[in-house]
Amino acid sequence: MRILLSSANFCDDPIAVYPIGMSVIAAVLSEAGHEVRQFDPMLYGQDGYLDAAQRLAIGFKPDLIGISMRNLDNVDSCVDNSEFFKIILEVVHAWRSLVSAPMVIGGTGFSMYPERILELSGAEYGIVGEGENAILELVGALAAGNPPPRGTILRRCSDKIYGGIYVPEIASFYDRETHIIPLQTKRGCPFKCVYCTYPMLEGRFMRVRELDDVLRDIEQITNLYPDSMIYFSDSVFNDPARHFEKLIIAMIQRGINVPWTAFITPSGIRDGDLQMMAESGLVLADLGVDAASDQTLAGMGKNFTFEEVAACCCTLLDMNIGVTASVMFGGPGETWETVDEGMANLRSIEPAYSIIFPGIRVFDGAPLIEIARREGAVPPGWDGTVPLYYFAPGIDQEQLHLKLLEGFKGSRYCVYPPSSRNQDLRMINKFGYSKLRNLQLGALS
Repeated sequence: MRILLSSANFCDDPIAVYPIGMSVIAAVLSEAGHEVRQFDPMLYGQDGYLDAAQRLAIGFKPDLIGISMRNLDNVDSCVDNSEFFKIILEVVHAWRSLVSAPMVIGGTGFSMYPERILELSGAEYGIVGEGENAILELVGALAAGNPPPRGTILRRCSDKIYGGIYVPEIASFYDRETHIIPLQTKRGCPFKCVYCTYPMLEGRFMRVRELDDVLRDIEQITNLYPDSMIYFSDSVFNDPARHFEKLIIAMIQRGINVPWTAFITPSGIRDGDLQMMAESGLVLADLGVDAASDQTLAGMGKNFTFEEVAACCCTLLDMNIGVTASVMFGGPGETWETVDEGMANLRSIEPAYSIIFPGIRVFDGAPLIEIARREGAVPPGWDGTVPLYYFAPGIDQEQLHLKLLEGFKGSRYCVYPPSSRNQDLRMINKFGYSKLRNLQLGALS
């Protein structure tokens, strides 16, 4: 079959992100013998993608079109997200107008509210969660002339985790614009953070890609895009089962030292772990902190203290490794006292950067929605496509916003509102974070 895969994402807040999910499905289908094309409207912009899409549709004449829907909004309560999902649907409807072939939608954003989004999109089929086995099942049925009923949504676990096919045209765009290329080494998340949907999307049992396949992908990306930084897009890089250790040791033994970044948890770090990561090329740690006091960390379901966060930051900074931490105020257990404590804690770990968000985006599949429902914070008829943010009882959104503005006023390291430094981040990534680091110019200023 001729299969056209397209992203539906225009989000560049804070930076544009390579559509790794689409590239993985392309690899699965290509291995199965299908002819696949990948399309990313981000390369052309909202005003230019339609002409490019039309040319591709006419020239390729697909038998099936797959749409990857990465996110429904940018999870930032400080900005107006009302047009975000509408723009995504416009991309879907544009493809529907160009291609008469059946359409299937997947991706993390779609998986949050598949029935509602499928209804709004007009697509025939949907895939929730992992897509490898599901897409092969769907394509097999279509090729055999036995299509599933319209409205079928497939939910299948995948028995093999694939790497992606990095289309040069798409990869070169992200290499040029962000100097970041993502790579997944494993799936699943054993943690129990109340706001997180990873366990619903990927399961709690962590599954690992073949080590040689990962190493081959690392070397390929490095050879093709030597100025880019690899982003290990696992739910958490330093997992409790320590699968990460095998990868790091193999990289060091093979002499692979490439600039990379990943989600790092302060939980369970042993002596020497961060040093090994640095030896293999870690240049920027994206710390999974998410709350700023011990009380709110516990409310979030975290299994570490802020003292452990501070110790991790100190070690990384001493090794000249950049640190960023996303932190949400207003979560379960938040009080005005913990807000003050949290602001002081974040100021204490400078020059680590903290990106601060007020409120927590609520999603089905995460424990937080049940907390919100018990507290009467979920409006009747809410379908998930309109952003809803959780604030702990007694925490007023506007008052919290003003308090955070005042508390972080004048700090170059505590970024609030979260989008207030986006242009700086884009400029840094446009030049290349690892280049700037090597020049000792990597600070946001």
